[in-house]
Amino acid sequence: MANRRIFLQSAAAVGAAFLAGVPRRVRASEGVRLAKFVQALREFGAAGGIPLAASDGLRRWGGAPVQHYAIALEQFEDQLHPQLPAATRLWGYRPANVAAGGNLHLAGAIVAERGTAVQITVTNNLPARHILPVDASVLGAERGQGANHASLHLHGGLTPWISDGGPHAWFDPAGRYGDSATDPATGAAIFRVLNPALRPGQAEYFYPNQQGARMLWYHDHALGITRLNAYAGLASAYVITDDYERDTMGVGYRLPGPLDPRTKYLVFQDKSFVSTRTGSDDPAWSALLPASRPGDLWYAHEAEVEPVRGLAWPAPPQPSCVPEFFGGTILVNGTVAPFLAVEQRQYRLRMLNACNARFLNPRLVYAMGTSGIEATEPRAGRDGPAFVQIGTEGGFLPAPVMLGGPRQPRLLLAPAERADLIVDFRDVPAGSVLILYNDAPAPFPHGSAEEDYHPGNPRTPDSVPGAAPNTRTLLQIRVAARRGSADAPIALPPGGMHNPLDGPFLVVQQPGVPTSVPPGVPVRRLTLNEGIDGFGRLVQTIGTADPASLAGKHQAMFGRAYADAPTEVVDNGMVEVWEILNLTADTHPVHFHLANVQLLSRQAFNVNGYAGGAPRWEGLPTAPDANELGWKDTVRMNPGEATRVIMRLELPQAPFVVPPSPRTGGNEYVWHCHILEHEEHDMMRPLVVR
Repeated sequence: MANRRIFLQSAAAVGAAFLAGVPRRVRASEGVRLAKFVQALREFGAAGGIPLAASDGLRRWGGAPVQHYAIALEQFEDQLHPQLPAATRLWGYRPANVAAGGNLHLAGAIVAERGTAVQITVTNNLPARHILPVDASVLGAERGQGANHASLHLHGGLTPWISDGGPHAWFDPAGRYGDSATDPATGAAIFRVLNPALRPGQAEYFYPNQQGARMLWYHDHALGITRLNAYAGLASAYVITDDYERDTMGVGYRLPGPLDPRTKYLVFQDKSFVSTRTGSDDPAWSALLPASRPGDLWYAHEAEVEPVRGLAWPAPPQPSCVPEFFGGTILVNGTVAPFLAVEQRQYRLRMLNACNARFLNPRLVYAMGTSGIEATEPRAGRDGPAFVQIGTEGGFLPAPVMLGGPRQPRLLLAPAERADLIVDFRDVPAGSVLILYNDAPAPFPHGSAEEDYHPGNPRTPDSVPGAAPNTRTLLQIRVAARRGSADAPIALPPGGMHNPLDGPFLVVQQPGVPTSVPPGVPVRRLTLNEGIDGFGRLVQTIGTADPASLAGKHQAMFGRAYADAPTEVVDNGMVEVWEILNLTADTHPVHFHLANVQLLSRQAFNVNGYAGGAPRWEGLPTAPDANELGWKDTVRMNPGEATRVIMRLELPQAPFVVPPSPRTGGNEYVWHCHILEHEEHDMMRPLVVR
C-alpha cells in the first residue's frame, strides 16, 4: 500500500527487523464502465424510492409506549445501474411491510420519535454461503464461506448492552448464538429477556430513543464478518425527531423536518463490481465464489504482505483480509452515480459516509456544461453554493457553521460520520448543473493515486469522462426554476442551537480555542497501533500506554487484541477524558458505543521516540474545527497526534432487568476504528460499564 509505514516500535517488536519496501496491492481492475447520472436518486420514503420500515403496532413495556417492527435479513437482487449486465446480489434488511422479492438496497430505514421506544424482531434468513470471500483466520469467521451470522447495531444509539448489537451478540439462521461463554443457549436467553417467544434464528432489540433529533444508522456488527456484511448491504438509516426540531429551534426559526420534500438523505458507499475481465484479472475469484457473475459485488481477498528483511512469513490464507478496501464506483442511496433534481429553493442535506474505508470531502462545483459529457464532469475553479452545517452525528451543533470559505472549516466525512447541512439554490440560475465533488485522499490522509479514480489519472485507466469508475464525482444536481409558491426561508439562530433535550454539555467550548481538561476529571491514556501479524499482514490494534505482551500475532508494542482481557472498565455514570495517541500512519475514525463525546483538543507528539506513558509534545494543543463541536459518536484521530475527548459513561434506563455479560460480568460495549477492515483486524476493544 502506498504511503504506508510502520512506526519504530513495530520494527523493534519483530527483533529490530525493518521494512524493506511497500506491499503489493492485489486487486482486480475496475473493468465495469457505467454511464454517470442516467438514473434519478432513490429517495427514502418517496414513491418508487427506498421503502421505510413501517411499525406493525404499538406495544407497552411497563406502561411506556413501544413501536414494534419486524425485519428479515435476506439475500435479494437489485439493479444498481441499468448498464450492469445483471441485477446485483446483495444482503439486506427487508421490513415486514415490503413484500418478498421486492426489496431494494438500503431498505428498512426507521423514523422514530424521541421518547417512544422502538423494539425490533429480526429474523436471519441469510443463505448458507456468503456472497463475498471470507477469511477464516479472522476471529469469529472460522466457518469460512459458511459464515452467515449477523448482529444488528444501532450506530449512535444509547441502548442497553443486550440491544447494542455488539460483535459477540451474533445469531444465525440455524439458531446458533454467539453471546455465550460455555452454554450456547446463553445468547438466545439474552435476547429472550425482551421476547420469550423468539424462535431459533431470531434476535430482539430495544431502543429507548432518549436522544434528541439526529440521524443515526443501523448496520451489521457480527464478529469476524462485519466488513463483509456491511459491504454486502446490511445497512440502513435511523432518524430520531423531536419537538425541538419540529418547533424549529425556537420562535422565528424554520427547518425542514425529517420527511419534508426539501430534506434529502445522501448515503455514500464505494463499490467494485465483477466484470467479464475478473477471470483474467483475478483468477482465484471464480474458485472462491463459483456462483458469482458479472454485476455482482467484488471485494479484495488476497493478502498484502509486508516484506521485512530477514524474515520469511508463512503463506497467508486465501481468501485473506486486507488492510483497507476502496471501491472505484460511488453509490448514493444504493445506486451508481445518480442525479438529484432540485428547484431554486433551500434544502436540507443529511449525509452519511457508509464506506468501509474511504473518507469524503463533499462540496458543490459547477459542471463543465449543462448537457452531454460536459454535464458529467466538474469545472475546475468554479464553486457552487456553500454548505451551512447545522449538525453532526450527535445532533445539532452549538451554532451554524459556514463551510469552505477562507479560514472556514471544510466538510470532511470519515466512515460513519454524518453531516446535517443547509444549501441554498435560490440564486443558482435555472438550468444549471452542479457536481457534488470529492477529492479526499485514500487511504487518508496521505493517499494513493491508484485509489483516486478520475479521467486523466494514469493509475486508473478504466476512468473515462462521463462514466464510472470515478470517485471524484459523487452526485449530479440539476437545478430547475421554482414551481409554485416560495417557501418560508430557512432561518437559523446565530448561536444557542444545541438541543436542550440532550442535556447540558460536559464542558463549554469556544470556537477556535482548545479546551482544557476540567479539574478533577481523570484522564485515561490509550494508543492506536500498527504492527504485523503472523502471516506478515498489517494489523491495526488499540492498546493502553503500557507495553502489552508481544505474544501471539500482535507485534506492535502497545497493541492488544479484541479478545484480550478488558482494560477500559468504568463505573456507571463516570466522567472521563480519554487521551488517545495515534502511533500509526492513518487517520482513524474512532467510534464509541454507549457514549457521545466532546472533542477537546488535538496535540502533536514525538511518535518515533515514544516508549509509553506521557509523550514528548511537539507544539501546543489545537482546537477542534467549529463543525466538530458539540456531541459526536465518531471522532477523527490523526497520525502523530493525541486526541482528547470527554465523555460520561452512563447506562440508559430500561423497563426490564438487564443481565450482565457472560464474558465480562458487566455491561459490555466496544470502541473501535470505523474503517471496517481495521476494526476487524484487530482495532477494537471491549468497553465495560459496571
